[in-house]
Amino acid sequence: MTSTAGPAARVRGDLAALLADVAEAYVLGDVVTWSVLTTGYEDCNVDLSTTRARVVAKVFAAGRDPAIAARTAGLITAAQAAGVRHPRLHRDACDRLVRSCLGHQVLVMDFVPGRTLYDLGRAPDPGELAGVVEQAARIHTVDAHPEFVFDPWAVTNLAPLAGQLRDVLDAEQSRLVGQVIEETADVNRDALPTALIHADLTKGNVLLGDDGTVNVLDFAVANRFPRVQELAVIAANLAHGSPDSLPARAETIGDLYSVVAEVPLAVVERAALRVFARAAAAMELLGALAEWHRHGNRGAETEYLIGLGTAGLRDCAGGVS
Repeated sequence: MTSTAGPAARVRGDLAALLADVAEAYVLGDVVTWSVLTTGYEDCNVDLSTTRARVVAKVFAAGRDPAIAARTAGLITAAQAAGVRHPRLHRDACDRLVRSCLGHQVLVMDFVPGRTLYDLGRAPDPGELAGVVEQAARIHTVDAHPEFVFDPWAVTNLAPLAGQLRDVLDAEQSRLVGQVIEETADVNRDALPTALIHADLTKGNVLLGDDGTVNVLDFAVANRFPRVQELAVIAANLAHGSPDSLPARAETIGDLYSVVAEVPLAVVERAALRVFARAAAAMELLGALAEWHRHGNRGAETEYLIGLGTAGLRDCAGGVS
């Protein structure tokens, strides 16, 4: 049996008992083995093998809005109809996608053989990056208007979060983040075309299948925002580790997107993308610092994101001063 430290703490009671309940509810047979996937800060994702299948059970954390699971399932279904590759969702014995098991909302999906870019510890190669951008463009065609859900890592929260963390920012961080806040304040968001965006296309949410396919995971924070906000997250997080600087990555991603999107990026979007990419790097830094100092999440993922955000900000500032 695998240790239940980390994300398993977000589950009330006995995780093994909950997984047994999940297996019964979704007619998966008996539990054989399971392991908790250690990335992420919100829910508990479990690699679950039973006598009938190998699946991933997404257990929404205790205390989350009970409507979030149904919202997520609906967005995944709509995205799949638009050609987005996401693991197939399972239905329970009553033909429902979402099930309440021992007080937790649960989604069950196919296990896709492969690894996330975070697990691989690298940036996508050019072909993989093009595949991710193509998936983003498909998401942006989805005609869905879900109820807004707060995303603490969204660039719209930059100034408030920076204010809350002013006491933990060092001199360089404070200077770099302050510059980004000034830049984003000058962006006319009303002039930017909006769409349904995934909002979290990061290394941990893009799985490269063993067959070479790009699979998108986790629509829990999808919202309607300027579409360049999506591309900024791809540039700042997903493409981190490539030889190019963050501004260069943003330009490349803008080019790739304009080739596959129904409507290419406008000049005003190109300008906003450069600013939002820097803001996305700042949010990676600030979000990780919040996890480190406020929530005690001081593991490798948090440390990695602090470094990722700092590197992106330094790229945009032309190096360390």
